[in-house]
Amino acid sequence: MDASTLQTSHRINAIVGQFITQQEQLERDRDLQELGLTSMQMVNLMLSIEAEFDLTIPSSKLVPANFRTIENIERLLRELAH
Repeated sequence: MDASTLQTSHRINAIVGQFITQQEQLERDRDLQELGLTSMQMVNLMLSIEAEFDLTIPSSKLVPANFRTIENIERLLRELAH
C-alpha cells in the first residue's frame, strides 16, 4: 500500500470506528452489519465519508453493498477518484 492509500484506509477506519463498538474485530473484509452496524448508522456512515473526503457520492453508488465492508468503501473511493 502506498502512503496515500494507507492514509485513506486510516481515515476510513477512524470513521467506521465511530459506529462499531467491536473494534478489535474490525478487519477490512468483515461485514459491518455483522459487527452491529444498523441501517441508520449506515446512512450516517455514508454522510461521514462524504464529509471526511469532501465529496458527493452519486445516488447510483449509495447502495448498502458499497458500505458493507471497509474494503468496499475503499474501492468506492478509488472509483470516485478516477
